[in-house]
Amino acid sequence: MPAKRISDVEWEDHFMTDKGKIKWIFTREKDDSPITVMKIFLEKGVTLPDHRHRDQPDLIYVLEGKATMFIDGEGEFPLEPETVVTVPPNTLHAIRNIEEDILLYNVFSPGTKYVKAGS
Repeated sequence: MPAKRISDVEWEDHFMTDKGKIKWIFTREKDDSPITVMKIFLEKGVTLPDHRHRDQPDLIYVLEGKATMFIDGEGEFPLEPETVVTVPPNTLHAIRNIEEDILLYNVFSPGTKYVKAGS
């Protein structure tokens, strides 16, 4: 289906932390979508580990909250509402020092693999 109400998508546990949730809005596995779109919630105090997405650029749009973004080669900078970040493919990055619960959209094109927490 080319359109969804985000409120109809169930929250799932985040696969990188037990203090976060993900709404997998569009995925290859669930929707046969060429892009992956997620809404992500992370609690105050969380730091996601440094990681990279080998084949996909990562687009992040912050809806609510405050944190620090790290991108290798760019350093650290603030994440706050209406901040848009692009991370090139295969670039080390992380969301660190979440000062206020953060809510964001995350988009990958081409799509990244759907990952269920605990798998």
